[in-house]
Amino acid sequence: MTRPIVNAKMNSEFVSDMELFYYTLGDENNPPLVFLHGILAFTEAYKRFLTSLSNQFFIIGIDLPGHGRSSIPSIQYDLNDMSNDVIRLTEKLHLDSFYLVGHSMGGLITLVICEKYPGKIKRAVSIASLYNVSGINFENNKYDFLTSEGFQKNTDHHTNFYLKVFNHSYQRINEEEKFKKTKILLENYKEGLYPQISLGQLKKISTPVLIVVAGKDQLIKPEHTKEISTVLESGTLLVFPNANHGSIVVSKRYVKQLSENITMYFNK
Repeated sequence: MTRPIVNAKMNSEFVSDMELFYYTLGDENNPPLVFLHGILAFTEAYKRFLTSLSNQFFIIGIDLPGHGRSSIPSIQYDLNDMSNDVIRLTEKLHLDSFYLVGHSMGGLITLVICEKYPGKIKRAVSIASLYNVSGINFENNKYDFLTSEGFQKNTDHHTNFYLKVFNHSYQRINEEEKFKKTKILLENYKEGLYPQISLGQLKKISTPVLIVVAGKDQLIKPEHTKEISTVLESGTLLVFPNANHGSIVVSKRYVKQLSENITMYFNK
């Protein structure tokens, strides 16, 4: 997860009193594509996926507030704030319009941005994502740090594999102390951490959005993700029956097919 993205450049800009880090990859003359990662993760974890897309697009992968190397927000911060700051960063980069792709939490923010800033987004992709808390499978064992009461930085047995991986990864990029504060911040949100986008809000989205479902997703209920495509005005559904929440954007067998489908969808 922590190996640098080959040929990518790491940059940063100050937005809303935070230093937001982002990575650029590919030919600047290609159409711009902004990528948003999932909760606890950071851009470098998606290197295979982003490298694959960089053949056709100029990639801007943003480390969201409190994630990767980006600063933690100093005030109460929600989805709307995060979507606003993503747009503020793109405006600093002089991106008038762009393609938008998000995984998990990043896919959720993608939907919010499409609703609030339709003129900015050419087309979008939401991967293995959700629109409200009903989409989360709290009975799964792999992601037991996400409970119905919110984020728990210490699970009952203190052995959650994914949390261990993230802890180690943040140590490797010298952001261990910041990540500890991020986990405390997430825990303090309690159940307010989870999204509550209404069906009415989804129906207002006019931007064409490709909804990608991981058929064996153990964190987000696949049927919930599928529902998004039926509610959106211009929703298109793409299902990977055997992919899980992480493998769909990490595994070599899925990344090639996913990036090809996204490229075709954006080039329509």
